[in-house]
Amino acid sequence: MTNSLVLNCGTYITMYGDMKKLFLAISFILLTTAFSIDAMAQVGFLPEFLGNANASKPGFALKFFPSYFYQEGINAHDAEAAFEPQFWIPGFTGDANKDQLQFVIHIPVGYRIQDTRGGGRASVTGIGTLMTAIEHYLHVIDTEDLEFWFDNGITGTYPTATDNRGVSISGNRYLLRIGSDAYSVGWYQENFIRYKKWIFTISPIALNWAFRDSETNVRNGLAITIMNSAFGYQVVPWAHLGLNIGMQVGNIVGDEDAAGNNLPDTWRAWAGPAGLFAIDDNTSLQMAILIDTYTKNINRGQGIF
Repeated sequence: MTNSLVLNCGTYITMYGDMKKLFLAISFILLTTAFSIDAMAQVGFLPEFLGNANASKPGFALKFFPSYFYQEGINAHDAEAAFEPQFWIPGFTGDANKDQLQFVIHIPVGYRIQDTRGGGRASVTGIGTLMTAIEHYLHVIDTEDLEFWFDNGITGTYPTATDNRGVSISGNRYLLRIGSDAYSVGWYQENFIRYKKWIFTISPIALNWAFRDSETNVRNGLAITIMNSAFGYQVVPWAHLGLNIGMQVGNIVGDEDAAGNNLPDTWRAWAGPAGLFAIDDNTSLQMAILIDTYTKNINRGQGIF
């Protein structure tokens, strides 16, 4: 098997308490959605970006994920743009320096095209799987040389996929689509550690349970993501450079195809360089090049984001 290359990037734009900035953010989302066929968003798998898992300032923030993913074997191209409005408030202590709560809506919009059995091409454009999340951030340590955030989050996804029905691929009839028409619930644990010029973003475990898909009648059941992490070093005051690693296992238990049979387990492990770049006090750019180091029962891919 050949290795595959994936590059993800995200732009974190933070805006606080200014309705004019909020209006501009919403206009930006609507404008990009109108031209979604040329946009990109997070496709394939979700890396832990360098610098994640530490709380922001209370107020409104917007995170934007452009990405592209190519899958071998079916010659599939995914280009999407995911928008993530966020709202931060002080946590249970009432002190934003000690803990915070984050409320998130993740909205992917994009375009997919791939081969069909007859040698043609089929495509679909629209909204992918909508996700909501609530995360609690606890500031455990905050000194000049050492900082530590301990976080826990819960997620839910909704059957909002856009599909192109009846596409014939590899001799079978499939829905060609963006996203999934199944509900799911999840939990994850994250940590942010800063030691002098080193930063570490570590999610040791994340669990997700996917219910039955209303269109395909497939249930994916339990998936686990292990050591989804990024770590890096501050090379200049405005930039950290480092490494991403992670592994994801799907269809572990509770999985079932449309005929009632178990689905094969899927495995994906990745690694690659990562970067965090400060643009100004309210904006940063997080990037990661991800290289598949191992896959099983899942299409390998390559891309640039």
